[in-house]
Amino acid sequence: MIAVAPGIAAAPELRIRLADLYAAYDEALDEGELERWPELFTETCLYKIISRENYDSALPLGLLQAESRGMLADRVAAIRKTSLFAPRIVRRIVSGVVLRAIAPDGMRLSASFAAFQTMLNEPSQVFLCGRLYDRVVEDGGMLRFAERICVPDATLVPTSLVFPI
Repeated sequence: MIAVAPGIAAAPELRIRLADLYAAYDEALDEGELERWPELFTETCLYKIISRENYDSALPLGLLQAESRGMLADRVAAIRKTSLFAPRIVRRIVSGVVLRAIAPDGMRLSASFAAFQTMLNEPSQVFLCGRLYDRVVEDGGMLRFAERICVPDATLVPTSLVFPI
């Protein structure tokens, strides 16, 4: 269940819908169904991976940025067709999801994440961990991400940051 920050009123039905959105996101990526990933975002959206230092300093430069569902689909196409990288399985664990605000421009949520990768014939290892800062909106009768800002804890991130977080 999605937690709610003090002073925020959220019906159980909304919290269940948010939990379903987060579960669908993780399942699409964990099961390698990358083509489903863009559909969880609004047509105009922001998906960004930004260093902790830049995020904390309000500097806009990110490690990866997409500003539309089409750009996310292009990212999937690049992963599927043009990127060269060692085969791996990436799994995510998202925890501590908290609904922080409900505003006219959407709901603000935050969470912690950890991503693990397993290379062929190697033990699993922590790939990346950090915080997620999301804005979720109602879009065509569905909840979708209008923004997902991924902020890794480490200053150095793996050069093999291929898959979505």
